Amino acid sequence: MQIIEETKNKVEEINTLLKGTYLNKIQSLSEYDYLFSFSKSKSPSLFISLNVKNPFFRLTDKKFYFNNSNAFFIRLKNKLLNSLFLKASIYNDDNILALEFIKTTDTYDKIHYTLLFEIFKSNSNLVLLVDGKVDEAFRYKGIDTHHPIIKNALYEAPTKISFIKEVKEKDKIAEENYFESIERLHLNEKYKNINLEIKRRKKSLEKKLEKIKEDQDEAKKKLIHKDYADALLVMLDEVKRGDEFFVFNDEKIKLDASFSPSQNLERFYKLYKKAKATIASTQEFIKKTEDEIEYLNNILNNLGIFNENDYEEILEELVNKKILKVSHYKKPKNLKNAAKPYYILFNDTKIGFGKNSMQNDNLTFKYASKDDYFVHLKNVHSNHIIIFKKDLDDKTLEFALEFATYLSKKNDAEVILAKVKTIKKGNEPGLVLLSNYESYFIKEFHYNFEEYLKKANRF
Repeated sequence: MQIIEETKNKVEEINTLLKGTYLNKIQSLSEYDYLFSFSKSKSPSLFISLNVKNPFFRLTDKKFYFNNSNAFFIRLKNKLLNSLFLKASIYNDDNILALEFIKTTDTYDKIHYTLLFEIFKSNSNLVLLVDGKVDEAFRYKGIDTHHPIIKNALYEAPTKISFIKEVKEKDKIAEENYFESIERLHLNEKYKNINLEIKRRKKSLEKKLEKIKEDQDEAKKKLIHKDYADALLVMLDEVKRGDEFFVFNDEKIKLDASFSPSQNLERFYKLYKKAKATIASTQEFIKKTEDEIEYLNNILNNLGIFNENDYEEILEELVNKKILKVSHYKKPKNLKNAAKPYYILFNDTKIGFGKNSMQNDNLTFKYASKDDYFVHLKNVHSNHIIIFKKDLDDKTLEFALEFATYLSKKNDAEVILAKVKTIKKGNEPGLVLLSNYESYFIKEFHYNFEEYLKKANRF
């Protein structure tokens, strides 16, 4: 299909669905992306993207719950909001979308606006006209350019290119990928400091863990001092003050020549006891640190499926766990749904999953029944998965096991399956105690989980 034909089809659809409605909301999703919503109940919104590589427009039912302000957006909003949408058309029979509005002012004057979207790669633009003159523009261009856009000057269409352009499949794919990534890019930017702090915390813990493991390894080497002490005790009468060593297993063991044999014996036992105490204390620290690293890893793995609410909810959890400092971040308020887990549907079966510790805990111990199935990666922090089905079939099991692996950003994993009735709560939200389970090894995926996640709902 030719680009101009596709544009005409879109224009016809805009007129059919939106003509005669009022523009009641404008959102700036990024510096280059704008969403226009209209008054007709359940009508789609018009999305316009001026991204350099592949500018495009489309109607969409997708809702975006954020807004990024900029100077052009504010001016556009002040002039166009609450205006009556007259029609859409193709301007100059070129790749330019024209949207016509009538705005009634507070003094009942009527202003005729035309919003032009120049859909040119590397040179896209939004230009607002009043009586054919440039009133606002996303990009102004000087008189020395091929296509000047000057405030209050008459708008002149760019020179039309004569050859016909076809719609390319790669452009359609790029358009879809870009549209789907808008919210993710917004969240990455808004919460980048939190993401960085989680990564910094994880890196700091990894360094501490490496150091404490080195200390533990050194302590383990010193456990040999008990053998030295036991051997010295046997030959205590043969050793005297001033001896620099004694022989143990054909090895010369160094003594403190200024010590008596009994003092050297006591020194060996002290070194052994100190090493043993170090191993015991570091073992607890290592376990705690490894658990926190796994916990942070799980959060980082889930960031790709977080929405705005998820970020606010995990922020509250991190502050409560004292992983993030309250002085750095304001604690979110009124998170009514913070503990509500998510679910997707596979073959008419609910597959529930949590995105944070509280959701995991509630999913398993509040929403699941005793005959449902619990799925989780073995021995690591990961999302709780609940299969809401008593009679489990092979396909649903395969889907759930792979889904658990996918959410943890792993290509392969050992995944466990257990009846919910066999699970007990751990000492923290999201931690469980298992008494009876089966293990499965996942090495490949057979499903497009990204598409399923787009349709996820909360309980």
